[in-house]
Amino acid sequence: MLPMTISVLNSSVAAEMSETVLTILLLSLTVSYGAATELNLECITPGGGHGRCVPVSSCKFAISILRSKSFTQSDKIYLDQFRCGELPNSRKILVCCPELRSEERCGRLTLEDYILGGEETDPDEYPWTAMLAYEGISGRRSYGCGGTLINERYVVTAAHCVDALRVRKLVAVRLGEWDLDTTEDCRGSRCFVEYQDDYTVEKVIVHENYSNQNLNKINDIALIKLNSTVERTELVAPICIPTLEMAKSMQVEGTSFDVAGWGKTETGFLSRRKLKVSLPGQPIETCNTAFAAANVTFSGKQICAGGVDGKDSCKGDSGGPLMLIMNNRWHLVGIVSLGAKPCGKQGIPGVYTRFGEYLDWVAAKIELEKRGN
Repeated sequence: MLPMTISVLNSSVAAEMSETVLTILLLSLTVSYGAATELNLECITPGGGHGRCVPVSSCKFAISILRSKSFTQSDKIYLDQFRCGELPNSRKILVCCPELRSEERCGRLTLEDYILGGEETDPDEYPWTAMLAYEGISGRRSYGCGGTLINERYVVTAAHCVDALRVRKLVAVRLGEWDLDTTEDCRGSRCFVEYQDDYTVEKVIVHENYSNQNLNKINDIALIKLNSTVERTELVAPICIPTLEMAKSMQVEGTSFDVAGWGKTETGFLSRRKLKVSLPGQPIETCNTAFAAANVTFSGKQICAGGVDGKDSCKGDSGGPLMLIMNNRWHLVGIVSLGAKPCGKQGIPGVYTRFGEYLDWVAAKIELEKRGN
């Protein structure tokens, strides 16, 4: 019992000791930064991304590098580039911690977003929806899961769509699609010449704590880095990213979320045109109850939504977006992760990766991709 007692007594100073150690490590890199800096000021990271000037202990990005078992002198030099000052009257080092932010003109609304009912989208609705292209052993290309464009080089999807693929490989991401059978998309008197394009995949980054063996699909998130910059069109544009404050304050229960896609799962298509459906948010306990027979429980890093007869993310895509309008813009709040088979059954909601819980993770991975560039 004695070690447990000591652990409890020391827990109150653990955070302070941790920050002291981290600060000493940074101080050992170079001479003192010198200038006192106001906390939480916006800054630019060495990779040219957005950041915020915070203490080392508040930056998961810096902590993960400092605590790496393979921490090297090169890592020390790299981290030193993130220093942005010191707290006034203190030797606590501040670092420019990478922060995920929305692109300009993201998440645009269309007139159709205010029309109730219906499941088929208009061609220019949800222009951030993506289709993942796979190639099998024969070289034949097919489209399986969905994804969401968040900026000019990255698409967010579910880890289960890209991890440990056996008989096929992910080769590209299609953007700008609406009707799979035509190149000119028309709805009523409005027509769009599709500018769909398949962007080759440069790299896939799966969350390091995701495992196919976990039935609850925790940490079911991955980033796809495209090999070239995405060109914006009427049918291709990024979705908005919620701020940390938005993510923390978002109420799930009683909120109506949107899902969009072609109804694809790992087994094929349900529609040739992009679909949409609105789903009611549910307490996470509702999903725990619904999946109790499978001995699966879910956490606050996931969202429970749906459970309405005939409506579910089977009308969307695995890996596709769960969306919410905030500040008159569409924001990505979840990723289609897990559902019952058959889907759309009364009382059995779907489970979505809660994107707001992974903002730091996404920002860190994008920043690390710029290291050395």
